[in-house]
Amino acid sequence: MGTAEIGQGAIILAFLAAIVSVVVAGIGAYTSSRRLISITRISVISIAAFYSLALATAVFAFLTRDYSLRIVSAHVDSNLPASYALSALYADKAGSMLLWGWLISLFSALIAFRKHEYDNSILPHMLCILAAIQVFFLAMVTFVGNVFEQNPTPVTEGIGLNPWLQNIAMLVHPPVLYISFAAVSVVFAMIIASLITRTPDDQWVRWVRRWTLFGWCTLGIGNLIGMWWSYNELGWGGYWAWDPVENAGLMPWFLITAFIHSISVQRQRNRLRRWSLVLAIFTFEFTLLIPFITHGGIESPLHGFIHSYFPPYILAAILITLAGSLGLLYIRRKDLQRDERSFSLVSREGAFLATNIILVLLTVVVLIGTVLPRIVELFSGTRIAIDRSFYDRVAGPIMLVLVFFMGVCPLLGWAKTSWKSAKSSFLFSLLAALLVAVVVLIVGGGKWYVISAIVCCFPFFVILLEWFRGARARHQGRKENYFRASLALLDSNRPKYGGFLVHIGIILIALGIVVSSFYSVEKVSTLDIGQSMKVGDYDLTYDELLLKQDNVKISTIATISMSKQGRLIGEVYPENNYWFYYSPILNETFREVAVRTTPAEDVFVYLWWTSFDQQDKSATIIAMVNPLVVWIWAGGGFLLLGGAIAFSHQDKRESQHKDRR
Repeated sequence: MGTAEIGQGAIILAFLAAIVSVVVAGIGAYTSSRRLISITRISVISIAAFYSLALATAVFAFLTRDYSLRIVSAHVDSNLPASYALSALYADKAGSMLLWGWLISLFSALIAFRKHEYDNSILPHMLCILAAIQVFFLAMVTFVGNVFEQNPTPVTEGIGLNPWLQNIAMLVHPPVLYISFAAVSVVFAMIIASLITRTPDDQWVRWVRRWTLFGWCTLGIGNLIGMWWSYNELGWGGYWAWDPVENAGLMPWFLITAFIHSISVQRQRNRLRRWSLVLAIFTFEFTLLIPFITHGGIESPLHGFIHSYFPPYILAAILITLAGSLGLLYIRRKDLQRDERSFSLVSREGAFLATNIILVLLTVVVLIGTVLPRIVELFSGTRIAIDRSFYDRVAGPIMLVLVFFMGVCPLLGWAKTSWKSAKSSFLFSLLAALLVAVVVLIVGGGKWYVISAIVCCFPFFVILLEWFRGARARHQGRKENYFRASLALLDSNRPKYGGFLVHIGIILIALGIVVSSFYSVEKVSTLDIGQSMKVGDYDLTYDELLLKQDNVKISTIATISMSKQGRLIGEVYPENNYWFYYSPILNETFREVAVRTTPAEDVFVYLWWTSFDQQDKSATIIAMVNPLVVWIWAGGGFLLLGGAIAFSHQDKRESQHKDRR
């Protein structure tokens, strides 16, 4: 039995097990039969086992260069490193769906294994919904696009992986995103199951909290890794082009961020219940929108799959699950109105509500910019383009308001807040931010530096002040030194101080984006060996051009000396590569940029053009000075750290629930 037969057989068995799981879980949920629930758990675990066998078979085929499979010959050749052979799996249309579905099966099996954490009344409903989702994904890779499709004639060499995907970020970026999508599927299943069974709010909020934080954190980090890849690989000097595929990953992150805020209020004050449910549903729907866009439902000029057959089926899944979920919400509308209490808008609940409205508004803006060109084209046949200026004008100011507003929330108390209690902290933080802005203005910073100082420093000083007050209380009460007291706060209230670290990360990301967007300097020059160009405060001298050739490409590597104020500070080595297969097809050479990073700025250099002729070493160099870009990536570190700390918190009620069971 060959690779194709083993893989296809495993996929079919997983598909059958998923169907059995849906049926048995449905009957078990209706009859409350413990025996059927146990069978469901075994069946769900078997889906993950068969899925894992199929995935392992596909990975083995890539590593062994089994060119009898179409997926292997289309994305791998004998010269591709083994690590990139693994990433070739999700470079394929069907392979990406296989990986996503496999992750959902793993998370479903984890829930089946940890059955003691969930009530028997809700467990079969959760597993039934998750199994139904897996039926969809398995059908996609079995009947719509066959992962293990064989080539009709023998193939001795593969095409190879797209050069843009031969980057370390592509080993991490797609899997991390798929992990987040799978986590969101679990949250969706828990929410719908809770609505069906009328599970009390305090229970389902406790169940979804960690899954939501995990999905939010991985989705945010996945988007940042994608930005880093775009910045370092595509050679255009930016990290976010408002491309439809990029937007597809950003929109569910906005929604799941709003959902986290809603369940925080619901957990503390039993409010914003309807907001929580609606946001959870739409977060799931927007994760399904991502493959619809990336597989060609909305054309992407930068990246995505070409000629995919999945979009109609994905669109049908979105419409069916959305209609069913909203219909269930309507049926349960009276339950959702019960025990909802009003609150003052000048309160923490009001601030969280305002935050949710801003995040939803951002999602709507990005959605309009993403889908409107496609809708207009479908109905009028006319192509329209919505460029970056639309997002900068509309979404940019909303984002700045959101960042500034992060400084308001910690100042407010639950239920109602008086100006007297928040006045001193507000005025101190605002005056400190204005002082920083004045200093920036004095040293010659432009207006956007000043705006960034006010917008970003205000919430930053609010966080520092709150942290200092907590540390001072521990210092006075427990006689701890301030450093130890500050660290101890993280353990004493992980959700709060983990959230503060996340907010610091977002502040750093916002600062880097605003400043680098408005104060980037670019220079383009065509140079001969020995000639120089100036960009910002830097002098770049073109020293040498080396040509190398192997079986797949011709590489040109420039040596460029970099000086600042007459002092040599180093050399950089940008590349321009002509790939024998991909360059003629795409009419494109593939550049490897050189970036020199400091805390203040990046010097970004790439070899835009060269003749690939040993006798003609003239070259067109594009150099940019991008200020504060490194703080975007540093902000991602704070986001990951804060998310992990908040995730590690275990609710006392959760511990008591486990002990009882």
